[in-house]
Amino acid sequence: MLKNNRLFLPNNTVLLWDLHEVLLQKSMWRWIVLCLQFNRKLELIRTLDKTIISIACTFILERIRLKKKELVSEELLNAARAANNYALVELVTTVCSAYTPIDPTVQLLKNLSARGYTHHLGSNIGETVFKRCNTTFNTIFSEFKTYTIPFYTADKKIIKKPNPHFFITHLTKNSLTPDRVIFIDDKKMNIEAAQSVGIHAIQFINAKQLQKDLTDLGLL
Repeated sequence: MLKNNRLFLPNNTVLLWDLHEVLLQKSMWRWIVLCLQFNRKLELIRTLDKTIISIACTFILERIRLKKKELVSEELLNAARAANNYALVELVTTVCSAYTPIDPTVQLLKNLSARGYTHHLGSNIGETVFKRCNTTFNTIFSEFKTYTIPFYTADKKIIKKPNPHFFITHLTKNSLTPDRVIFIDDKKMNIEAAQSVGIHAIQFINAKQLQKDLTDLGLL
């Protein structure tokens, strides 16, 4: 039986995908190795300031799941640029682009494409890292018709998940109604934000669970 009595057909359904830990996964070990191998450490340390240190600590703690507040890589990069700490810009861009595909989920994405479904990306990936990953993982990113990533308002406030306005913006700019969208994300707070604006959402645990949920909805 289909959930919420919605009929999700290829000609009227958009799958809005999160990226991190759904399609791409990080390796903390790989990140540590990249940091240890970085050859501009002294330059990086010399130009650290309190703002960068505070943002960097929040960024690291969130990545290892010790802090719930999600900090976008672009926020750290902008702080580094403001301090002329271009060694840190290089390191953050390199490390935050060091992902590997989650092959079973990528295969589900491609199976859905073969059935005629449209894919959009809704991720908190920063713009700089997005551009790098778009090249590195082109076979994945080419599946997406369009995307929404964190953006700044006129008063310099960043809009990102789980802010409901992130989802409203995506719906508006793509002329979508919420009933046409299925959002897939690994974080409960993002799922709840999407649901608050009427989007059907699936919390990702693993590819096997996602396949079952999509099958229950009649997509596979």
